[in-house]
Amino acid sequence: MAKVYGAEPPLTMFPILPADEARALEVLAGARVAPAFIAFHPADGERPAVLVYEWVEGAQWETGTAQIGALFRRQHAVAAEGFREVPTDAAGILAQGDPMAEGCDALLALRPPATAGPSARRVLLHTDAGTGNFIVGDDGPRLIDWQCPALGDAAEDLFTFLSPAFQVLYGHEPLTADERAAFLEAYDDAAVTARLAELEPALTYRMGAYCAMRERALAESDPAASARYARALALSLDALR
Repeated sequence: MAKVYGAEPPLTMFPILPADEARALEVLAGARVAPAFIAFHPADGERPAVLVYEWVEGAQWETGTAQIGALFRRQHAVAAEGFREVPTDAAGILAQGDPMAEGCDALLALRPPATAGPSARRVLLHTDAGTGNFIVGDDGPRLIDWQCPALGDAAEDLFTFLSPAFQVLYGHEPLTADERAAFLEAYDDAAVTARLAELEPALTYRMGAYCAMRERALAESDPAASARYARALALSLDALR
């Protein structure tokens, strides 16, 4: 599989970082988390960066949250350093959302207080672990598209999979309480579960802000996608009320 990179979009939560994606695959080798790295060719003049990795046989994830919780547990146990760092405190997360929330009065009115402090532990995050980025094969699930890895609070990755907004953007209905419970039981880390509860309001606000921005940006060029972001925003607002 060869991945050819394009230009990074402006004002996004999901930057395109080719060299970091290549290094993430190398770091995760053998952990049964990501595709196997083969080669990386950095951009050179007008030639774009190219990443080569093994094709993951299987289908996009549809059901079975415990296997995803177990994958995240393996991923977050892998030692990593040198990647970009993302905020692990509520204030930093909310500040990332504020520019994207401009013009969305309903969301700004529900901006939560910045009560959660920074995390003492940083792990390797995917940061965009929505359901469409999990491929399930005979050897279990693999998480693909590592274009924006980071070091941060493990709760952030858990949120991206559990969030109703992320679920509907990938064509799924929000997870049930039982599906969420099975995921957290398989992840099996009470401290991270507690951090998720602390950070979830701020993460929900930031995700809602991103959805509001994307809804506006796609309103004319892609009405169907804009409608999906509108529903994801509505779910984020519901969660903050």
